Amino acid sequence: MLAMRLLATLLWFGVSAGMLTYAVYELNVRDAPTSSIEGTVIAHRQERHVSEHNQLYFTYFITVRGATGDFEFGNHQPVTDTEPGTPVVVQVSTATGEIVFLRKGTIVVDLRDTVDGYVVLIGLGTVGLLGALVRELITDDCTYPRWLGFIFGALATATGGWVALMIAE
Repeated sequence: MLAMRLLATLLWFGVSAGMLTYAVYELNVRDAPTSSIEGTVIAHRQERHVSEHNQLYFTYFITVRGATGDFEFGNHQPVTDTEPGTPVVVQVSTATGEIVFLRKGTIVVDLRDTVDGYVVLIGLGTVGLLGALVRELITDDCTYPRWLGFIFGALATATGGWVALMIAE
């Protein structure tokens, strides 16, 4: 019984902290500073893909010629597809090196993931950590002292956060 309680404590704290850490990290990376590259679209293409559920989707690629050279990037959003000769400004994340904004004329395209999933993960991680704390407070098992459960929980929280950051890299 003691081993099951310790395992439950470790998993509950660790998984909750891991979810919370991963979501906060991804939101920080999402809103990282950007650098701008001005250029002109010199080529565009689209690739057709079939998912494992036999659904068809496209990846749209454009090649931009800037002052530092040519670079190509692709995205699943159809608005990314731009005709050659169009002047564009591309904002590149300094944290990941990925394109996060594309401005063509007066149209600005946000190529980042939405925050909905991350907000849900933050909520679930917070509720999980609070649930783990409440569980430790109300469990009336004298097999080991309550403070030992909190120490295991703190270690699991740190480990879960570290694992989440390693996965996110």
